[in-house]
Amino acid sequence: MKNADQWKPTKFERTSKGVWRSNRKEVPARSRLIADRLASVYAAAIATHAKGRLADLGCGAVPLYGVYRDHVSDVFCIDWPGSAHGAAYVDLFADLNEPLALEQESFDTVIASDVIEHLHTPQALFDSAARALRPGGKLIVGVPFLYWLHEAPHDYHRYTRYALERMTMQAGLRTVELSSYGGVTDVLSDLATKAVASRPRIANSVYWLTTLMRALPPVKKLGLATRESMPMGYLLVAEKLSAQSTSGRS
Repeated sequence: MKNADQWKPTKFERTSKGVWRSNRKEVPARSRLIADRLASVYAAAIATHAKGRLADLGCGAVPLYGVYRDHVSDVFCIDWPGSAHGAAYVDLFADLNEPLALEQESFDTVIASDVIEHLHTPQALFDSAARALRPGGKLIVGVPFLYWLHEAPHDYHRYTRYALERMTMQAGLRTVELSSYGGVTDVLSDLATKAVASRPRIANSVYWLTTLMRALPPVKKLGLATRESMPMGYLLVAEKLSAQSTSGRS
């Protein structure tokens, strides 16, 4: 990763208790709720699955670098030219809608955090990851579902778990984990803060008010009960099988 010594936290930060959450100084109130949820699910997946050489696809400002740097040996960052998030850390510029020029079986981990909704041809990323992963390597993908339009006009898709499973299978990968996060209470709270996004002080008040409301036992229970039917998003972990494992299934 270029300029790793100059990297600074953007989207996520680690608290004094070791918990990852949204970076209060960098993330506006309208985006803190989903960033809080993402910090938790990414941190858990990375701690369990990330290792060795890692490729960060659609890296942007590399918001997860602080989360995965202690779990991996090397980081290679890829993004498209002209990214709105800058290019300070990019090792390779590429169109993620096209096959990526990565050496076959050269990575142990590939991550695409909140990227594939911005791809008009997302299967290309899954196929490129499958080719670049070593046997036993993992692909980690996070994606929103019930979420507002963002980074227009490059916001093309919202994926169900079934679409994610299908793209994983078509790439020849095996789904290891596919979990939803959020629920109707999170979705409504997120929409409420975004509805007043142009008024930062009000948005901040709405964020804290809805945070307190979601902590109430009945509201928390409703959120958990609707996490599958009305999720805010999904976290996918897929594995590249060895040739022996693949032949054993045929």
